[in-house]
Amino acid sequence: MMQRVPSSRYAKTAHRFNFLVTLSVIGLLGTWLLHSLNDAHADIEKVMFETELSNLRLSITEVWVLKSIENKPLNLAKLTNSNPMLLIAEKPKNYVGESAQTPKKDEAIWYFDTQKKCLIYVFKDGRQAAYKLAGLTGLTLVR
Repeated sequence: MMQRVPSSRYAKTAHRFNFLVTLSVIGLLGTWLLHSLNDAHADIEKVMFETELSNLRLSITEVWVLKSIENKPLNLAKLTNSNPMLLIAEKPKNYVGESAQTPKKDEAIWYFDTQKKCLIYVFKDGRQAAYKLAGLTGLTLVR
């Protein structure tokens, strides 16, 4: 009959050490994964913002082209400080209207600041990009 060799206390310590190393590696990989997902989410939000901005510029250009075809004059001085969202038929889903203050939302939004007279995009993290309607060039970055 075989005799069982008693395990030494060093073997138990080695198993605990291996378990601790495994947990540490899993924790580091999990942290790296969450950080990468956060970066990817920020990149997606930026691409969606740029896409919406391009769509707004195209819509405004379309309005000006249609007015030109119809020989209707455009009062560029009047349009300079106006809300560009009033010119387009289909507004972005996250457009919340006109406001003198930044609306408090948990999501990215567009709004027209009535004091600064510019269209503002508020990112989810609170950063803002402001645009003004500048003649026939469409929306231009203010800051």
